[in-house]
Amino acid sequence: MDSANDPDGPSAVAAPSAPEIEKPSCHGCRKRKLKCSRELPTCAHCRRLGAPCVYDDKRNKPGVKSGAIESLSRRIEVLENAVLKGDGLEGMFGGDEAASGRSQIGNNTPGGVLSLLSTLCLELCKHNNTLKRGQPADNGPATSPGTSRGLSGDVETASPDGFAAWGQTRRMDSCGNPSIELQLPPQDVGDAQLSTLPPAALLEDIVTVYFAVIQPWIPILHETRFRTRMRDPEQLPPLFVVIHGMIVSALRFAHPEGHALSAEELDAMIKRSRSIVVLNAMDSLTVENLQALIMIAFSDIGNGDASRAWSIVGSLTRTVEYLQLTVEPVTHGTEPLLKPMVSLPPAQSWVEEEERRRVFWNIFNLDRFCSVATGWNTSLTADDVLRRLPADGGRWHKGEQVMTPYFGIWDRANAKIGNSIAFLPADYSSPDQTQTQPAAQQSSTSAQSTSAPDMSTVGAFAYCIEATESLSRVTTFFLQQRINFNDRREVSSWLTRFKELDLRLIHWKMFLPLQWKDSNISRQPELVEMDPNLTLAHATHNTSMILLHQRVAYPPADWANIVRLPSVWSADTCQNAAIETQNITAKYLKYTPKDSPVAHQFAFCAFVAARVLLVHWRYYAHELPEALWLLVDSLDEMARRWRGRLHGQPSASFTQQRRHRCLAETYADHLRDLHQRCVADPDFSVDVLGYSTVISNKSLQQQQPAPQPQKPQAPAYATHRSVGGKEGVGLLLGHSSTQGVHYPDSQSAGQTTTQPAQYGTPTDDELSNISYMLLDQRFLDMERVISLDNMIFSTGLGSNTHPMGDGSMPLDGGDGYQH
Repeated sequence: MDSANDPDGPSAVAAPSAPEIEKPSCHGCRKRKLKCSRELPTCAHCRRLGAPCVYDDKRNKPGVKSGAIESLSRRIEVLENAVLKGDGLEGMFGGDEAASGRSQIGNNTPGGVLSLLSTLCLELCKHNNTLKRGQPADNGPATSPGTSRGLSGDVETASPDGFAAWGQTRRMDSCGNPSIELQLPPQDVGDAQLSTLPPAALLEDIVTVYFAVIQPWIPILHETRFRTRMRDPEQLPPLFVVIHGMIVSALRFAHPEGHALSAEELDAMIKRSRSIVVLNAMDSLTVENLQALIMIAFSDIGNGDASRAWSIVGSLTRTVEYLQLTVEPVTHGTEPLLKPMVSLPPAQSWVEEEERRRVFWNIFNLDRFCSVATGWNTSLTADDVLRRLPADGGRWHKGEQVMTPYFGIWDRANAKIGNSIAFLPADYSSPDQTQTQPAAQQSSTSAQSTSAPDMSTVGAFAYCIEATESLSRVTTFFLQQRINFNDRREVSSWLTRFKELDLRLIHWKMFLPLQWKDSNISRQPELVEMDPNLTLAHATHNTSMILLHQRVAYPPADWANIVRLPSVWSADTCQNAAIETQNITAKYLKYTPKDSPVAHQFAFCAFVAARVLLVHWRYYAHELPEALWLLVDSLDEMARRWRGRLHGQPSASFTQQRRHRCLAETYADHLRDLHQRCVADPDFSVDVLGYSTVISNKSLQQQQPAPQPQKPQAPAYATHRSVGGKEGVGLLLGHSSTQGVHYPDSQSAGQTTTQPAQYGTPTDDELSNISYMLLDQRFLDMERVISLDNMIFSTGLGSNTHPMGDGSMPLDGGDGYQH
């Protein structure tokens, strides 16, 4: 018998029936990419896994739906013809399609057509990526089980690789600006770069928290512009380094426990992002690289990793010059014969130019803090800088273009003791005013230009810059100068510099605009809302007073028998400044969120204030003030805030693994160590200017105290005098000429010019004359310290003078900062 006709032959077994050939794999096997046995009612794999086995009635053909690619290609061809020939849309599409096309391409303009073409190309990319991932073209409803909801309330579809497929959604940024189109899923931009970023939900938390708690201290990003660029496929790649900078600075504040991150995982992510920023930011000269490095330097200093931060700060100060961000992008009549190479294209808008201006000023602040905290020279000098102050933050975020005054940087060439700084150009000098004129010509020029600059366009960040520059001037023009104190002429010049700097600081405090004399920006009596940068500006001014006066207040023993100094008066100034700094610090910590960090410069101000109280207690053998321990407590609170949520109360094992302490913690421990040494050793003397050696990565056990001069014996060469109800020592020292002495009328009104009998009268000796002027009652009674008592806490400031305007946005110092 022919085997072909035998029902039991081999062909009968091998040939399946037609329904079996057409039967597709079950849903479970297709999802798991397994070969389905197609058994009924349950296949082998589903039976083994205990999963439901469901079959489709018919097989779907793989790939894109029939005609989809041809349809898209046809539409692209029609639009290309429209661009080349200028034909109308009505002849190519129907009425509804033509109206839709006009709405997208803007009446057939080339730019609009290209925008639509770009959208169509993105659709093709989406189809292509979908096929690569093995997913069906239709992703199903947005409320499927694999969805998540971001902080803004927008529904986001989760993808297998952990990232959310950000579809067409709208959101409002924290600045209250209009909605932003989120047009492209991040995975369509570049999978290689996205693989280094955290999941979308965590990333959105990081960005939001960054603008809430980090941006106020380093306001370098326009939030609306940043978020718009972040969702633009063409603008996103340059921002990856900035996003990693945000991860380093803000990840620990972004509720990491809600994303199931341990402290060790948190540190690993931060370490990885920091490495990415440092490696990639050196590849090219871009503003984005500067912004990311600013975030890294800000975090490193706050973390106590000073040695890692200074090299970055040094690189920033040079790179900002290469990009020509140290000067305004305008010409001033004359140009150099050799024009510098242009590395940066012009800004496309005033908002972008203001962002660049703020990048420079933040680098400027880092440079100044580096110099003050370490005693090193500044890198950005008067020859390098010709910049306007940053504009008010509220106006910047709203895009309201304003013109701010220039801020003059003092020429360090004039810092040498013996040169008078009384006639240096004003802080708001225009580029036309030269700094190379003789003193007499400068005096006449400043007398002619009596018109005050328009300061209504600047905000708290600008005043923080000014206060930081004043702090740097005290360091550069006074503390870093080499003086032979056996030479009466040099001592005379040194004390003249002391007087001139003191008057400059007094002038800055006296002429603060009314709305900036109080760091509480709220107009409601029951609400206290502390502006970060304005509060820091006030604390920084008091710190400048302490650093300027403490060497006169607590002189070494070998300065005796030179000339009389107002030592007790300077000591009283230091104490008052320290106590008021403690009051300002305590108030800020009380009325700000408990999980918001505090900048390193604020911690430095609190440390200097606490240290001078310790020095005063040791030098004059007075009672140790309670403000010292309140400041130490404030530093502990700053350290707790800086560590973030997971590190706020670290475990013992994790604490032992940490190599460095944060800066505030280092300062607090140093103060406790100094106090213990003073208690243990009656002969131990605290170095008045030893604060610059504290900011390091060495442990306290490795730090050996430098030899300190012994406390002078008061009866040998001093007179006693009461200042503020306290007995103290008036050391015999002295100084310089009588030129440039001016007393503000508001301070000298009603004051007597009669000198205390024990101070004598002026003589022909230059050093005795300056000593006499420093002991003049009008000079001694000037208000130098910013205190809570003389701040303006009224709510009568009109909306036309208050930078917050409609109250929907915080002040400049709090760019994006909301409580």
